[in-house]
Amino acid sequence: MTRQELIERIAQAIAEKEGFYLTGAQASRRRIRYPSRAQRNANPGNVRTWRDARGKRYPTDGGYVDFVAWASARYPGLAGEPLNQKAIEEGWRVLQVLVGQYIDGRYTEGKPPSLTEMFGVYAPGADGNDPEGYAKSVADQLEVQPGSRPIDLIST
Repeated sequence: MTRQELIERIAQAIAEKEGFYLTGAQASRRRIRYPSRAQRNANPGNVRTWRDARGKRYPTDGGYVDFVAWASARYPGLAGEPLNQKAIEEGWRVLQVLVGQYIDGRYTEGKPPSLTEMFGVYAPGADGNDPEGYAKSVADQLEVQPGSRPIDLIST
């Protein structure tokens, strides 16, 4: 698959894991808040921090980037569905850039990581995550092993 296809597939798997596609019925069964944090913040990857090209931090809510607040500031006067669409577009854009950086090894000392290594950093156990389970979930969606390196899945 191409690099962009891989990034999109990993981003979709992350969004699934983070509850971006959660329904009210699923939340009720799992006894978690609905809409999910990922949905409320238009942040499909539950990205914690991000800076724009000028180095300015994006607004956060509960320690996670709030793309709705970002869109409200970026597009004054925009409201409702058009505002939400801008927020969601930016949330996806940032997640895809972040996934690309992970694939390239930006967060693993320049060494392109395996999925297990990637999610050890992206979703660390210290934050209450299960990095191995996260890696397995993404690997299952990619139909590879958690020890696979995403960079090796890119065809030229």
